[in-house]
Amino acid sequence: MKRHHRSAISAAVALAVMVSASVRAEESAITVADASATPAPTDAKPKGPTLGEILGNSAIDVKGYLDASYISHSQTPNSSVQVFDTNKNSFGLHQAGLTISSTPKEGFGGLLNLTAGSDAGIFCSYGACATSGMTAGSGGNFDVTQAYAQYASGSWTFIGGKFTTLAGAEVIDSSADTNITRSILFGKIPFTHTGFRATAALSDSTNLILGLNNGWDQVNDMNTSKTAELGLTTAFTKDTSLAISVYSGAESMLPTTTSMVATAVPGGVNGTRTLVDAVFTSNLTDTTTFILNGDHVSQENVFGLGTETYWGLAAYLNYQMSERYRISLRAEELKDNSGIAVATTGTPPGANTLKEMTLTLGYAPVKNFELRGEVRADHADKGVFLDSSMIPQTSMVTAGVQGIYKF
Repeated sequence: MKRHHRSAISAAVALAVMVSASVRAEESAITVADASATPAPTDAKPKGPTLGEILGNSAIDVKGYLDASYISHSQTPNSSVQVFDTNKNSFGLHQAGLTISSTPKEGFGGLLNLTAGSDAGIFCSYGACATSGMTAGSGGNFDVTQAYAQYASGSWTFIGGKFTTLAGAEVIDSSADTNITRSILFGKIPFTHTGFRATAALSDSTNLILGLNNGWDQVNDMNTSKTAELGLTTAFTKDTSLAISVYSGAESMLPTTTSMVATAVPGGVNGTRTLVDAVFTSNLTDTTTFILNGDHVSQENVFGLGTETYWGLAAYLNYQMSERYRISLRAEELKDNSGIAVATTGTPPGANTLKEMTLTLGYAPVKNFELRGEVRADHADKGVFLDSSMIPQTSMVTAGVQGIYKF
């Protein structure tokens, strides 16, 4: 009996060993089958840093935007009222902007801002326009909007080259504005300057700006005189700020073929041109911002005669309704005391008052894209618009749709 018992135990052990070996063999077969079904890639390439990561590690910032729109007008628009929207009922690629910069808080840096599109030929500077190479705003579809070197040390920052003006509540960059069309005042101040600018941080909330340049929109100076620049920005509270800028220097004036528009020209009679600009900003709530912009411009020796002036106010109310939706309301008035600021049509130049109101709705379905819709109404005391029969009109309605993509 003991022998039979030992034999049974031996048989059981042998059976367990055989089952275990069989299971291990089956698992090995499955593993081999899986391995053969998903072979290891033989052409895999090592992953490297992206271009953005390389530039970021090099302290170089690259950003850009695209601005395309359709603008409709009830009359033929006046380029001295709506500076960028000069074509009636037209699609347009207004701007494709690219900015490459490295501006450290200490040491040397620089910035390059390039703009292509229909707007580029309007804000191009004298001596740098693509078509004629001379006259400011003479056309073309490409502009070196800014190009300057920078040096920062302590509380001082110095730049030299070409840069945008301190004046105004609106800017050339479409993606930084809240409306599709620009204000009337936007076309009555300089776009850019070529020269030198120094900024001193007097405190955490106050900056003083001093500069010297060729004048309004001039890469090549139209005369031997220079324009002085003075600016002061201060934040009274975290939600309220004021920016004041003054430009003064000798510029020349001559009439155009249609009216006496404030256009600087080489070889004209020089007279001191002075611009005083102020921008007050207040964040009324976390979602509501109010902005008030005022300008006063005087020009001596207009056509070799006396001193002429114009001034205006523009108010903005911006409300962020939700993460995706916002609304912007703008109202302004320009007093052209002698007809040098706005071209009249079919009537002798003279004092004119222009008003406009604009309502813009913005919808941003994603972070980098915004679709805008806008309605605008302009009115002038004298005819500055033309209807389909070429008869001067005092009013015009504008409607537009715009897409802004930022990258």
